[in-house]
Amino acid sequence: MTLAVGLGAAAIPAASAEPVTGWQVSFQSAYDTHLNDLAATDSGNAWAAGRYTTDEFDPRNGSYFTAPLLRRWNGTEWIQAAVPRGPRGFPLREITLIEASAPGDVWTAGVAIAPEPSDITEATRSVVSRWDGRRWRIAASDAGTVLDLDVLGGRHAWTVSVDEQTRQVSFRHFLDGRPRTLPAPDGLREVSVRAPDDIWGVAGGRLVHWDGRAWETVALPEIEVPAAPDPNYGEVTPRIDEVLTVGPQDVWVAVGFQQGDWSQPGTALLRWNGAGWAETRLPALNVRLLAGDGAGGFWAAANEETITATPEAGDPYSYTTVSIGTLRYQGGELTRQELTSPRTGFHWAALAAIPGTGSALAAGYRYSSVEQGPVVYRYGS
Repeated sequence: MTLAVGLGAAAIPAASAEPVTGWQVSFQSAYDTHLNDLAATDSGNAWAAGRYTTDEFDPRNGSYFTAPLLRRWNGTEWIQAAVPRGPRGFPLREITLIEASAPGDVWTAGVAIAPEPSDITEATRSVVSRWDGRRWRIAASDAGTVLDLDVLGGRHAWTVSVDEQTRQVSFRHFLDGRPRTLPAPDGLREVSVRAPDDIWGVAGGRLVHWDGRAWETVALPEIEVPAAPDPNYGEVTPRIDEVLTVGPQDVWVAVGFQQGDWSQPGTALLRWNGAGWAETRLPALNVRLLAGDGAGGFWAAANEETITATPEAGDPYSYTTVSIGTLRYQGGELTRQELTSPRTGFHWAALAAIPGTGSALAAGYRYSSVEQGPVVYRYGS
C-alpha cells in the first residue's frame, strides 16, 4: 500500500493495509527473556540485546537476578554473542541499548547490580561498553540511567543519561572511546546525530538542536490537534514522540497527541528540509519508533488504534488495536506493511533498518494466549 507524502498537510486513509508476506519471524525466545534493542550494520551482522532471568535470588526485592542477553545475526542464524561485563563487583544484569557503525564498532548501555549492599539503589550502576571486534571494554560507568545511545562512524558515540535521585541529565560524547561531558538542556531524553556539531534531540517536550557549542529550541509548526472522544478530560495537546535525522537537510519528527493520562490516536509526521516544515497527517496511526536506513529513508513502527469513551467504567477510555505494522519511507514514497496480526498481542521494543538492503528488523513481546515471549521479525524485500 503506497501512501502519498506531500509538501503540505496530507491525510492518509485510515483503512487497514493489505497484508503482505514481507515480515517473517526470525528469532524467538522463552517467555522469561526480554528484548530491548536492535542494531544492524549489513546483511550479515545484526544484534538483538536484552536480558534473561537466572535462578539467583535477590532477597532485597524478592525477585531473581537477570543476566545480559546478546544474540548476533551472522547472515544465516542468530548465534549467542560475547556479552559485556560490569565493573568489578557489579555484574551486568541487562543490556538496554545497542548501536553499531561496523562489526568492529558496537556500543551497548546496560545495568549492573551488585549483590551487596542492602540498599539496591547504591548497588546499581549504568555501564556503557564498546566492542572493537575482539573484546568488550567499559567506556563509562556511574549511578545514572542511560536513556539514549547514538554512534557515528568508528570514532564517535553519544549517551544521554539521568541521575534518578536528582533528575540531573548528563550528555556525553565519546571520541575514540574517551568520554567528555557536554552541556545538556533540562529534560533531554533522546538524540539523533548527523555530525558532532549537528545533533537533534527531544528535551522536556521540546525539539532542540546542538550546533557544537550550545543547544537551542527549534520551533515546530502549528499542528491541528484531533477532537477527543470525550472533551471532559481536558484539552488534547501535541507530544513529540521521536526525532530522526536521515540526511544533510532531512529531519523527521513524529508528533502524537495526549489528553491528560490518555494517548489519542493519530500522528503528525513532520519533515524539516533545512528551510521549512512539511506535514503528513496519519489520522489513525500511532508512530512510536523511527529507524534510518542509511540511504535517506527510514522505517517506522505504526500501529493503528481506535479509542472509545467509556465514562461508566473505571478507565474513561477503551483502546482497540486494529493493525500492527510498519511504515517505510523511500524515494519520496511512504508505504505501509503489516507486521503481525493484532490477535498475537504485540508490544513494540525496537526497530532497526539493515543498511545497504531493503530489509529491517523489528523486536517486541507477543502476549496472546497462543504465543508468548520475545520475538524478532525480519522484513525481506
